[in-house]
Amino acid sequence: MRRAAALVLLAAALSGGGTARSCPAQSLGCKCTAERPKATGGPAAPRRRVVCSGGGLPVPPEPRLLPDGTATLLLSNNKITVLENGSFFGLLALEKLDLKNNLISTVQPGAFLGLPELKRLDLSNNRIGCLSASVFQGLPNLLRLNMSGNIFSSLPSGVFDELPSLKVVDFATEYLTCDCNLRWVLPWARNRSAQISERTACIYPRHLHAFPLRSARESQLRCAGAPELHTHHLIPSLRQVVFQGDRLPFQCTATYLDNSTQIRWYHNREPVEEDERMGVIVEESLIHDCTFITSELILSNIHVSANGEWECAVSTSQGNVSKKVEIVVLETSASYCPAERVTNNRGDFRWPRTLAGITAYQPCLQYPFAAGPAGGGSVVEKQAWRRCDRAGHWEEGDYSHCLYTNDITRVLYTFVLMPINASNALTLAHQLRVYTAEAANFSDMVDVLYVAQMIEKFIGYVDQIKQLTDVIVEMASNIMLVDDHILWMSQKEEKACTSIVRSLEKIAAHTLSSNSQHMAVNSRNIAFEAYVVKPESYVGLSCVAFQRRDGGPAGRPAPAERGAEPMPDQQLRLRCTTGRPNVSLTSFHIKNSIALASIQLPPSLFASPVPAAPLADCKLQLLVFRNGKLFCSTGNSSRLADDGKRRSVATPVIYAGTYGCGVGNLSEPVTVSLRHPGEGADPVAAYWNFEVLGGMGGWSAEGCQLAAREPNVTSLHCRHLSNVAVLMELSGFPSEARGTVEVLHPAMYTCTAVLLLCLFTTIITYIVNHGTILIPRKGWHMLLNLCFHIAMTAAVFAGGITLTGYLIVCQAVGIILHYSSLSTLLWMAVKARVLYKEATWKAPRQPDGDTSQPAPRPMLRFYLIAGGIPLIICGITAAVNIHNYHDNNPYCWLVWRPSLGAFYVPVAFILLVTWIYFLCAGLSLQCRLSHQKDVPEPLEPPPRLGGAGDLLTDSGSISVTLNSGPPCPEADGVYSLQVQFWALVTTHALYVALWTFGAMAVSQRWYLNIVFSCLYGITAVALGLFIFIHHCIRRRDVLNSWFSCCPSYRNALPMQAYVHPGLAPEDGSQVFIGCDPEVARSGASSSSSPSSAGSAGGRCKLTNLQVAQSQVDARPAACLEPDPTDGKTTGAGRHASNLHGRRNHRGRTKQCRDGKHHRLKMLRGASSEHPSSESGSLHNSHSESYHSGRNSPVSSGRVGPRVPQDGETAPSHSEGSDGGRRAPDFAEARRRSASRDNLRQANTSEKEAKRRSYPLNVGSHNGGLKGSKYDINLASVDSVAGMKTGLWKSETTV
Repeated sequence: MRRAAALVLLAAALSGGGTARSCPAQSLGCKCTAERPKATGGPAAPRRRVVCSGGGLPVPPEPRLLPDGTATLLLSNNKITVLENGSFFGLLALEKLDLKNNLISTVQPGAFLGLPELKRLDLSNNRIGCLSASVFQGLPNLLRLNMSGNIFSSLPSGVFDELPSLKVVDFATEYLTCDCNLRWVLPWARNRSAQISERTACIYPRHLHAFPLRSARESQLRCAGAPELHTHHLIPSLRQVVFQGDRLPFQCTATYLDNSTQIRWYHNREPVEEDERMGVIVEESLIHDCTFITSELILSNIHVSANGEWECAVSTSQGNVSKKVEIVVLETSASYCPAERVTNNRGDFRWPRTLAGITAYQPCLQYPFAAGPAGGGSVVEKQAWRRCDRAGHWEEGDYSHCLYTNDITRVLYTFVLMPINASNALTLAHQLRVYTAEAANFSDMVDVLYVAQMIEKFIGYVDQIKQLTDVIVEMASNIMLVDDHILWMSQKEEKACTSIVRSLEKIAAHTLSSNSQHMAVNSRNIAFEAYVVKPESYVGLSCVAFQRRDGGPAGRPAPAERGAEPMPDQQLRLRCTTGRPNVSLTSFHIKNSIALASIQLPPSLFASPVPAAPLADCKLQLLVFRNGKLFCSTGNSSRLADDGKRRSVATPVIYAGTYGCGVGNLSEPVTVSLRHPGEGADPVAAYWNFEVLGGMGGWSAEGCQLAAREPNVTSLHCRHLSNVAVLMELSGFPSEARGTVEVLHPAMYTCTAVLLLCLFTTIITYIVNHGTILIPRKGWHMLLNLCFHIAMTAAVFAGGITLTGYLIVCQAVGIILHYSSLSTLLWMAVKARVLYKEATWKAPRQPDGDTSQPAPRPMLRFYLIAGGIPLIICGITAAVNIHNYHDNNPYCWLVWRPSLGAFYVPVAFILLVTWIYFLCAGLSLQCRLSHQKDVPEPLEPPPRLGGAGDLLTDSGSISVTLNSGPPCPEADGVYSLQVQFWALVTTHALYVALWTFGAMAVSQRWYLNIVFSCLYGITAVALGLFIFIHHCIRRRDVLNSWFSCCPSYRNALPMQAYVHPGLAPEDGSQVFIGCDPEVARSGASSSSSPSSAGSAGGRCKLTNLQVAQSQVDARPAACLEPDPTDGKTTGAGRHASNLHGRRNHRGRTKQCRDGKHHRLKMLRGASSEHPSSESGSLHNSHSESYHSGRNSPVSSGRVGPRVPQDGETAPSHSEGSDGGRRAPDFAEARRRSASRDNLRQANTSEKEAKRRSYPLNVGSHNGGLKGSKYDINLASVDSVAGMKTGLWKSETTV
C-alpha cells in the first residue's frame, strides 16, 4: 500500500510540472485547467480549458500557444477587433469558443477553419456589421450560434449554409430590420429544423417593433414605401445663422443597406456639385462596418447665395429619405420683418420680429381630443411656419398642419377624411345633415367647400341608396342659408356652389329607372321633381312651385315675398300636370298657398326636325331654388346679363333638364313665370351658363326674353333648358343680397314716439329751468340720466332692431341696446340706494360751536357705476367676438349663448340688488311713519313769530336771513320720500315690462306678435305719461318755471321768496320776497353800497297794500334729528326752506330743508340787547349791510301763540333747544351786539332817511303781510317777551 501511494504522489508531481510546460498561453495571462473527460468506453484523451477573459488581448492567442486537447477557449471581455483567416486553425479538439464583449468589427472568411469539433460559438456584443456565408466555413458540427448585440440590421441570404448542424441561433440587434431582406430566414428555419431564439425580435419597421421574428409571417416581412433607416443624422441639424465668408462643414450619416445606398447633397432642391472656386467641397462617402455610410460637405467661403435649405438625401433601392437644414447668411446690414398678428380659421398666431431670411415657427393650438400616435409614443407638436424674405417682408404662411379653431369646421373636416362606401354612406349623410342645419352660422368658406365635397361623394351612391336623394337635397337647401359673401368666396376658391348645383342636376340620371319612374323631394329652399317620360306619348308638362302662406299678422308680407328665411313648415313644393293648362301665379287655386314660380314645357319638347331612330325612355328633372344664392358670379360680368353685378337675381331660379335623350333648340319656347318681392328696375331674362368666366359661370341673356309683366310677377320665354331667373336692379326695393328690413307693428312706432316726446320734454325742462326747480343735485343728475337712457333704449329699439340686412348697423344697434339697457337699470339701482340712504339718515352729533358742513361727495361715482360698468361689459363682449352681436339672428341683438353671461346674468344681479334696496327703503319708511304717529303732542305750541325790524331792503324787497342747524341730506322740495319711493318703483316696473314686451314682440310669430306689440305700446305710453306727469305736471315749481315767461301769469302770482345762494350755510341766506330773482340777485350782489342797493328796486318793490296783506305760513318739514336725551329720532321735522328761486350752481349744497319751507322762528325786535342766535350774537348777514333792525322806529307789539294747523308739527325739544348741552351766554351776546352797532353807527342817519321814505316801516297801518308761502305779523312785539332765549337752533330774520 505504501508503495502505491508513493507512485501516485510522484505522478502528480510530474503532472504539475508538465502542465506548466505545456501551457505557453500563461505568458499572455491565460489560465489552463483540466476538464473532466467525456464518459466514453475507451481511454479518454486529456481535455484542457483555457480562460483568457478580461486580459485586454488585442488579438486571439495563436493556436500554438494553446495546449493540446483544448476543448474550451474563453476570450470574452478583451479588445479583439479582427478575426483573421485561420485565427484558430489547429484546435481540433475545441468544442466551445466564447468571443463575446469584444470589439470585433470584421470577421474574415475562413476565420473559423480548422475547428471541426466546435459546437458552441458566441460572438455577441461586438461590432460586427458585415457577414457572409464564407465566414462560417469549417464548422460542420456547430449547434448553437449567438450573434446578438452586434450592429448589423439584416443578414444576407445563405449566411448559414456552411452550418449544416445548426439548431439554435440568436441574432437580436438594436437595428434589426424585419423586411423583405430577412424573409428567407423563416423558411430556412423550418427546413433545417433550426430554432430562432425568442430574444431575436424586430426593431424596425415600427409596426413590428418588439415582435419576435420566429412568430412573424412571411407576408409581414415586406418592403413597402420609403425605407425606415435606423440611423440618419445631419450635423448640424438646426438652422444656422452665419456671416458672409464663414466656414461651415456638414456631415451626413445614414444606414448602409446594400451597395445601392448613396448620399447626395442638394441646395434648394438643386444638386450640389463640388466647386472649390466657390468654396464648396464634397468628400467621398465612407462605409463603416457595412452598417453606416457617411458623407461630408464643406462650405469653406460662404456667400449670400448659400441662403436656403441644404439637404442630405439617402437613396436606396427601396426609396429615398432626406434631412434638411436651413442656412441664413447675414450681410453687413440685415433687415427684419415686423411683429405681426395673424388670425385665421386655424387659430391666432403672433409672429415675432424676425430677421430677414429666417423662417419663423409657431406651435398650433392643441385641443383635448387631439390624440397622439397609436403606439403610445410622444405627441409630435404641430407647427405653422412663415418665412421672412430677404427684403424684410413676410411671405404667406403655412398653417395646414394646424387644426381648425371652429368646432363645425373641425367636424366637417373629419367627415371629409372618412372613407365612404355603400355601407356607411347613408349614416354619414344623416350625420352631416345635422351639422348643415346650422349652416346659417357658417363663418368660413371652408365649411361650404367640405359640404360640397361630401355631396359629390354621396352622389355616387344614390343609385344604390335611394334615400340619399332626400338627404342631399336637404343639405343643399341648408347651404342656401349661408351668408352671401361666404358662398361667393367658396365659389371663387373652388367652385363650391357650381359643384352643388351640378350634383343636384345629376340626381335623376342616377336614381330613376324602369322600377322607379317618379321621385319628388321638398325642402325649405329647394324643390325637386323627376319623371321617366316616353317621348312618343309626351303631350306637355306644367309645374308650379308653391309654399304655404305665412299665418302672421295682417299686413306683414309672406317670407317668400320679403326674402326672409322661411318657417320650417313652409317648404317649397312642386305640383305638375300634363298638357298645357293655364297657370297663373296671381290666382293660384290651392288654399292658403302662394305660387312662387311656374314652368310650361311645350308638347314639341322632344320633336326633332331630323328623323331619327325611335327614342328611348327619357328622364326629365325639375329643380326650383328659392333664390339665386347658389349662383354666384365671381368674375368680370360687365358683358353678361347682370351687367357687372348691377343687376341681381330678384326671383326664384327654376331648372328643367333631360337625360337619355337629346333636346336641341326648341321650336316652341319654354314659358316661365317668376314672382319677385317688389318692382325692380331694368329686368332681364337670363339663364345660368356654367362655361363663361373661365368655368366660374355667369348669367347670360342669350335665348331668353321677357314676355309679360304683372305686379310682382314676370313671365319670360327661353329656347333652351337651363337654370332660368329674372335679374333686376334691386336698388328700389329690398334686396336679398343685403337682407330685408322687417317693419314692426305700427302701434310700437306710435307709442314709442309718445314715450320719447314725454321723456325729452322732461329732460329739456329740467335742463333749462334747473335753477328754479326744487330738486337735489343727486336727484337732478339721476333723473336726467334715467330719462336719457330710457329714451335711447326705446328709440334704438324701434328704429334699428330689425335692420338685420346691414351687418355693421345691426351690430351697432345691438351694442347700443346692450349698453343702454344695462345703464338704465343701474341708474335705477343707484336711485334706489340714494332713497334708502335718505330714509335711514340720522343727524350726526356735532361738537359745540361746530356749524361747518361736510363737503358734498362728487357725482362721478354714480357715473362710473351706471355708465362705466355697461361700457366695460359691452367692450369685452365686442372685443371677444364682434359677431356676438347679430350673427344671423332675426333681430339685432346678442347671440343667445354670449348673452347669458354678457346681459342676462348682470341684469339678474342688478335687479336683485335693486329689489333689496326697494325692500329695505320701504321697510324704513313704514317704520318711520309708525314712529311719527307715536310722538306725543307738545304741551305748548310754538310761539308766533313776532318782533320789529326792517323787512325791506333798499331795493324795496323783503329781506329774510335764514340760518340752519346741523346739516341734513339733500331732499326734494316738493315730494316726500314716500312719494319718491313709489314713483321709482313704478318707473322700474314699467321699464322692465317695456323691455320684456319689446323682446317678445320681435321674437314671437303669429298672434303673439300682435299681443306683445300692443302690450309694448300700452307700457310705453304709460311709462312716458307717468314720468311726465309726476316730474312735471304735478310739480308747482315746474309749472311756475313754464309760466314764468308769461307777464300776466307772473304778475298774478303771489310773492315768491328768493334765497341768495352766495352765502355760506354758516353765514345765513338773504331772502328777497316778491321780487324778480335776477333783480334780487343783482341787488344782493351789490348790497355793499346804498346806491347800488337802491338801484335794484324795480320789480322788487312792494306797495303798502301788498306788504300789509302778505303773511308767511311756515310749514313743517321732514328732516329728522336724533334726540340727544333719549337717543331716539323725534317725529318733529325741521322746517325746510322753499324760499329760494335759484340754487347755487357751484355746490348745490342746501341748508336743512327737508320740507317745503324753512321754519320762520321769530322776527327780530328793535332792541339789540337780546341775542337771537345760538351763539348769543346777532347774525352777520349780508342783509345787515344795508339795513338795521335795531334803529327802526316800528311800534312794538306781542303776538299771541298760534295753534298748529293741519300738516304742521310743533318743534320738539330736540330741535328747539340745545339739548341741555350749554346755556346761552347773554353777556357775550351783548358785547358782540354793541361792537357791531358801533361799526354801523356811521351810516345810520343815511339809512334811516331811506327807510323812513317807505310807509312799509309802520306795520300797524296796513296789517299783516300775506303771501302764498309765509305768514308774517309785522306788528312790533316786546323783544324780551317775544324771544325765548336759547330756544331755537336756527333763526330766520325778516
